[in-house]
Amino acid sequence: MGRTKKTSPILGAASAIIQDATGSLVAQTSSFNHTFEVAVDAVHADPNQARRSFEAAALAALATTLAAEGQLQPILVRRNPEARGQWIIVAGERRWRAAKLLGWSKLLAISHGGDAEVASLLENLQRVDLLPMEEARGLKRLLVEKGWTQDQVATALGRPKSDVSGTLNILKLPDHILQQVLTSEPAVTKNVLVEMSRITDLSTLDKLVGLAREGALTVKAIRAARNDASATPPPPNPAPTVDQPSLLKPMSRALAALHSKSGPLSEAEQSLLATLRDAIEEMLGASVGVSR
Repeated sequence: MGRTKKTSPILGAASAIIQDATGSLVAQTSSFNHTFEVAVDAVHADPNQARRSFEAAALAALATTLAAEGQLQPILVRRNPEARGQWIIVAGERRWRAAKLLGWSKLLAISHGGDAEVASLLENLQRVDLLPMEEARGLKRLLVEKGWTQDQVATALGRPKSDVSGTLNILKLPDHILQQVLTSEPAVTKNVLVEMSRITDLSTLDKLVGLAREGALTVKAIRAARNDASATPPPPNPAPTVDQPSLLKPMSRALAALHSKSGPLSEAEQSLLATLRDAIEEMLGASVGVSR
């Protein structure tokens, strides 16, 4: 009778380790892009990134959050085609900058192999602190440069199509109006700019700029200004109609009375009748010429 072969304790432990590791490994055929650790120094900002300004106070606040809570959301990167082992940020530049402030050596990242510009635009458009003009220009880039429809943009962002359309309409405002409104204090909100874009009368827009400088520009004020501009003035009072035949009746009676007068006409009467005759012949002649 054979003896039962005992398993080596070392081999058993190694087998358990392999099984645990196998369960945590990502298969190459996985349908998902998984996170990995990337050296902060191997990551670089995209030179074509539309967002150029990063407030120091906001970055410091984000760095404080990262230090307290850790990196809750990985950055999105793509391989640098010109430098092996280097990465270009698709989305998450603020997190990368905050990590550099903290002196971190590594970050969690996800490799993105699709259209990096689209991904960056969509990520930026989801930001709550995006300025209305930045948002409108980002939407326009998706439509013009990427050939998307407003329906596609609305679906990708999870917004109503009316919100996308209204935001795009901000770009219809004249440049000089936008420049004055966007630099006013307090800042003008997106819904106010959308309401302004529905007005085409420049004089009305100029009045609204004045309200913006006073901090009194609201949706209600814009609608009131639009209603005032569209109100049609009352028609002028029509000129009183003159019954022209009635003007001739007194003259006719006067002539009849003069004709029935006994005795010859005086020189004054003869002169007046001659003047009336010339005027009547002139008027009759003009009337005949028009009728012909």
